[in-house]
Amino acid sequence: MISAKKGFSLTLVVVMLFALASTALAKKETASPRNLAAGLSYQLSEGAYESYPDSGNELTDGVYGSLDFMDPAWQGHLRGITRELVFDLQDYKSIHAVKAHFIQDSGVGIFYPNTVSMYVSDDGVNWATLKDMNSVIPLWTPGPATDQDFVWDITEDGLPKGNKNAQAVYTRYVKITFMTQVWTFIDEIEIMGVDGKANHAAKLKPEQPAYLQPGKATDGIRNLALLYNGHYASGAGDWTKDNIIPYISYVDGQGEPVDWFYDGVLYLGLRTQDGQRDFGINAKFADWQWYLDKTFAAQGDMWQLSEAAKEVAGKLGERKHKVKVVLMVPNPGDAVGEFGDVDGDGVMENFNPDQVGMESAYLNKQKAVTWYMNQVKQRWAEKNYSNLELSGMYWLNEGADLYDANDKNIIQYTSGLVHQEKQKFFWIPYFYGGGIFAWEELGFDAVAYQPNFFFDEMDPSRIQDAAGLAKQYGIGMEMELDERMNTDAVFKERYIHYLNGGVDYGYMTGAYKAYYQGNTALLDSARSQDPAVRENYDLMYQFVKGTYVKQ
Repeated sequence: MISAKKGFSLTLVVVMLFALASTALAKKETASPRNLAAGLSYQLSEGAYESYPDSGNELTDGVYGSLDFMDPAWQGHLRGITRELVFDLQDYKSIHAVKAHFIQDSGVGIFYPNTVSMYVSDDGVNWATLKDMNSVIPLWTPGPATDQDFVWDITEDGLPKGNKNAQAVYTRYVKITFMTQVWTFIDEIEIMGVDGKANHAAKLKPEQPAYLQPGKATDGIRNLALLYNGHYASGAGDWTKDNIIPYISYVDGQGEPVDWFYDGVLYLGLRTQDGQRDFGINAKFADWQWYLDKTFAAQGDMWQLSEAAKEVAGKLGERKHKVKVVLMVPNPGDAVGEFGDVDGDGVMENFNPDQVGMESAYLNKQKAVTWYMNQVKQRWAEKNYSNLELSGMYWLNEGADLYDANDKNIIQYTSGLVHQEKQKFFWIPYFYGGGIFAWEELGFDAVAYQPNFFFDEMDPSRIQDAAGLAKQYGIGMEMELDERMNTDAVFKERYIHYLNGGVDYGYMTGAYKAYYQGNTALLDSARSQDPAVRENYDLMYQFVKGTYVKQ
């Protein structure tokens, strides 16, 4: 027989167990993931275009747009600077996935953003990267409308830089950025997670964005001048000592060297010897041979550079000074190119990659690049240039497809060959180039980012945008100009925007830089008797030396 006291105690235990079970169940239910962004307000760095506006929390109302871009669920953005979309979760939450939904309809000029990035922050000011990503679906391709989710999911993507055991990120603010090209249409954001701090939720340390500094990664090069030595009908790709001197040294009005100027020279070619093919797309093996023969000829482009360096070194009283050199690696693309099989004797038999299969085509790309690198090593050693130093090799293709294993692998393979020679691997991707944020993974050492502002009619904010992205990715900047700045006020103004941007955004003295200048822009201005044209050369010298004052 159970006493009343014991019966009461037993009843109390049952009640307590039931209460604990109810509490545990409630906690479990509370911990079920949900869309923390549902109905949430957000801040957008630049409002949607007036024809496709944000009707108010349109990106968090749970309504997904159809494949019809006229569906009012879509929010439209036209060109301009990279958009930033910031969510304040109102308190710390544990998130494990973020998703942004976009549409592409190339027939009406709507394209996926080239790059989407996702970040978290404790204070809404300092951010840590969750993920950078390019579109999986190719851009600029014709066809029916498609839609795509850009997603960070901790179960698949993990967390950058450690935190291997983390199952969620403990944070308050979430930011999504996307790059606009022509039209970019977005309709819904989801942030999956739970309130409070879940088990194995980690905080991320904020990053301090910074440009790539000249130093070990650039082999000491601070300012790299691009000299194109491929085929030009005008002969502009055939360099002479006298034409090179105004680039490696600052010359006075009589053409005499007064000081050193660019401390690195990149030789690269675009058009093949007959002008019919492109070294970045479809050059054949015979084209590669022609380029090497031209570059390393007895009195070819490299010899002319060496003679220029020797003459300037003598006139400036620094006879042992060496100009650093970077040489391109043609892109063994497989659009229509023929590469063939290089045997031990260096003989290549032409073939069409479509006829031999992708694996065989990739192996022959490896052989072609290996042959090219061996040729450069051999020819450089034979010449023994007294005032030149080979710093590294340059990957000619200006973008990388991270979702094409062959493209990614051939870049990484080439990087391995470059590093075997204790050299640096250089790259200058264009503004919308793929894989820029993954430059270290691809194996590059020195990267400069193209703003592409000079060439098209656009707002100068593009320079600010490029500078901000360069800092975020930890790379340098490319300066862009051509001969038109000497004859056209519009292009002179664009040139000045680049120079002023170096002061405003810190890349004049705080970043490694490369310089595209057409092929004779600075040469023409250095020799001009027109003070307004000569000024273009003088301002660039001041910029390189870090003494330029905003115009």
